[in-house]
Amino acid sequence: MGLFDSIKKKDEKSRPIRKPPASVKKEVSSSRHDIDVVPLEEDVLAKEIVKPQIRYLRKVVVTSYSDLERISEELQNGNIILVDLGPLEVKPEVLEKVAEQLKGMVSALGGQAAKVCKNEIKLILVPSDIKIAK
Repeated sequence: MGLFDSIKKKDEKSRPIRKPPASVKKEVSSSRHDIDVVPLEEDVLAKEIVKPQIRYLRKVVVTSYSDLERISEELQNGNIILVDLGPLEVKPEVLEKVAEQLKGMVSALGGQAAKVCKNEIKLILVPSDIKIAK
């Protein structure tokens, strides 16, 4: 038995043991019945509301101006588009106009565009809620 053990025993004996008042016990026990339980139907409904939208990564090979309409529709649907401008390399004037159209379309919809390959003319177009880290 050490010095601190004797001091500790004296302190324990000198403290009176207190019991909490009966009113406190009643308040604590009554609050347990006030808990709300979420019904199963509401939980299932919440999962359906938060269900993520399915998006696609689409590849579009641009051969003419008519392909621009399809790209615009895909961007408006929230899909990511990989644009291949390779077939237009033989027509530089058409390639330049199509590139300007794509740039204007993406900026009008609030999206972003970036070049994917060094050697080939491929672009990635993303909708407004997706950002490209450059």
